[in-house]
Amino acid sequence: MRSTVFRAPRDLLLEERPVPVPAAGEVRLRVNLAGICSTDVHIYQGHFKVPSPRVLGHELVGIVDAAAPDVPASWLGQVCGVSPARFCGECAACRQGYPELCENFECLGNTRDGAFAEYILVRHEQLIPLNGLPAETAVWLEPLACVLHALQVAGADRREAILVVGSGVLGKLMLMALRATSQARLAVIDPNAAKIQQALEVGAQVGWVIPRTGPAPQVAGQIREWAPTGPQVILETSGTVTAIERAVDWAGPGAKLVLFGVPDPAARVCLSPGVLFAKELKVIAAAGMTPLAFKQALDLLRAGRLDPRGLVAKQVDLAAVPQLFAEGTFMQSGKVLVRPFGDVA
Repeated sequence: MRSTVFRAPRDLLLEERPVPVPAAGEVRLRVNLAGICSTDVHIYQGHFKVPSPRVLGHELVGIVDAAAPDVPASWLGQVCGVSPARFCGECAACRQGYPELCENFECLGNTRDGAFAEYILVRHEQLIPLNGLPAETAVWLEPLACVLHALQVAGADRREAILVVGSGVLGKLMLMALRATSQARLAVIDPNAAKIQQALEVGAQVGWVIPRTGPAPQVAGQIREWAPTGPQVILETSGTVTAIERAVDWAGPGAKLVLFGVPDPAARVCLSPGVLFAKELKVIAAAGMTPLAFKQALDLLRAGRLDPRGLVAKQVDLAAVPQLFAEGTFMQSGKVLVRPFGDVA
């Protein structure tokens, strides 16, 4: 079978591998559709360390085409989504209610081979029956779960002024989730005017174009006009130092600044403890997803309360993946989905 294999930072190759055989408790999925995530890009760039060689990809939909003898045969032939992460439930983090920080965390495309291949092995308990949910929708389960976890961390479910920093794929997905789950007033900033327009179309009520670097007094004034005391929640999706430092200045008294964008590991932020103290700001982070957030994502998608399919920029063959990563610009235009076998079932 064809597989896209991560060998080392910036070394991603299309290789032929044997079709895997399910071990006890496992099924084999014929991958119909896989989403490329910013996490995959960070692994490729060397920001996250994963054992190699490794097939990347943790967002997927596939059809069960083989199962171990101890797995119910009723799974065979079913089109399923997958909950890619597994948590031990026993470590200190899990016991304290932080499964996303599990010390024995396992995840497809990280500790196990992932979805950028024609076939993948998963535990049968990770399967999510689609029951008619389109594959193009179900492939969003994991990223939406990550977004919902961030909103849970933020407590972003009230009639607040919420500012989303960054209108990339996840920024827009966050706006869609906020529109579906809250009555908050929503604003967005981004350096790209086209992305601001897209954000307005999916849920933001107002948006501003901001320079990538340097002071931005005009935008600061516009934010203050929109929320005279400052936003109560700022959801930072870009992971850039400039955006985080600006957000601290813009935040209102008692506000929460949620760090959701993945930063460069070498990045360092300069914050004034005096400002944090004077405003009683809460700077918190949201990493990954939880089982609860995944269930909520599934419920939202099944209920049709949001439809992320419009965020897809293009679908590509598996053979195109290494070149996309090498070029490094494909995430700028929207979500990219991989179709190892062509048409989606």
